[in-house]
Amino acid sequence: MHVGDARFAERGFNLQQTADPIEQHVTALDLAIAPYNLGDEKENLRLFAENVEALRVEQRKREQQLDQPHQGQQEIV
Repeated sequence: MHVGDARFAERGFNLQQTADPIEQHVTALDLAIAPYNLGDEKENLRLFAENVEALRVEQRKREQQLDQPHQGQQEIV
């Protein structure tokens, strides 16, 4: 497996790590279960947006780490 292939696979894994919790938040919001059981739709939506944005920020950090060359390693072409 080439380094590029490994990074592609890791990128897919990282994206799935973000997609799964976002899907859980969507389901919780739809079903009005914790933490989206506040009774106030506007507050639930605000909380949902904050949670999803936090997940996206973490995803971007993981992507940036993947894009940085690792010290001591050279990419095989």
